[in-house]
Amino acid sequence: MGDSNIVAIGNQIFRQANPGPYNFINAIVDYALHVFGNAFLEAEENKPFENRHPAIQWLHASGDHHNATLARKDAKTEDFQFGIGAAWIRLAYDLYIIHDNAELQEVMIKRLKDVDTFQAARHELWVAALFVAAGFEINFEDESDNSKRHPEFIAVEKETGMKVAVEAKSRRRQGVKGFTGGHPFAKADKVGARGLVVDAYKKAEDIPLYVFVDVNLPPATVEQQQVWFQELDDMMNDLALEGYCDPCPAHAVFFYNDPSHFVDRLISNDTDHLWIKYYADKKPDKPYPKNIIERIMTAHHQRANPPEDIPDF
Repeated sequence: MGDSNIVAIGNQIFRQANPGPYNFINAIVDYALHVFGNAFLEAEENKPFENRHPAIQWLHASGDHHNATLARKDAKTEDFQFGIGAAWIRLAYDLYIIHDNAELQEVMIKRLKDVDTFQAARHELWVAALFVAAGFEINFEDESDNSKRHPEFIAVEKETGMKVAVEAKSRRRQGVKGFTGGHPFAKADKVGARGLVVDAYKKAEDIPLYVFVDVNLPPATVEQQQVWFQELDDMMNDLALEGYCDPCPAHAVFFYNDPSHFVDRLISNDTDHLWIKYYADKKPDKPYPKNIIERIMTAHHQRANPPEDIPDF
């Protein structure tokens, strides 16, 4: 990239019209806008803010905050670290990570644009991006085959060709990410993920299964987080005692939370941060890619803060 104001993503060239540096964050935001398309963006802009697609609400709210901060003469770098802005940038980053997989992107964009499927699609995009960053290619199952239940996708390790099944589940909560059903949401809600895990276990294949559950919880105190972690410990222990893990249908189950989309203020403390907690089968009965859990965790930590320079995957 000889010109700091030009970035190429796929077959698209992105550049800044105004003088000044043009970094990777600028480019992936422009790329996300390109992926959603002008027609979709214009249609959303013509709606009242509260009726807009959740991702477009993130875009506009973070843009308004960014512009207002720029107008301040005393603005500091940390003054730009807006919660909803982080949600939008992470969405853009995940779209960038999967940009080389045309089939995956086509399926994801269609589902991301639909408010009814946005929450699940957003979580699936995150999981897919994790595996791409961890060195896997993504393949879809034959959905016309109704003889069995399919996982979300099959991830194939590039170096060895080893396959793993991947299932993604997201906990719905009323008023969050466009979901209008269910019960009123309270900040001290339980994780309530048992049904999601049990359902994911039914997707077990003859290859290792990895389950990812988005718990979809808001920022919380350290004490509240510990209550949630204890609930997860108790739930996984209960499942084991009930015979679900003899053998365990999944090699590992990951519980994940990104509260940034709840935060319409500056991100200022540890309770605003992402967290991830996993449970691995101690005696997996199927061969699996080397260090896969460690690679997934590394990809998660890299993804939490998209770099300003173009990453090398």
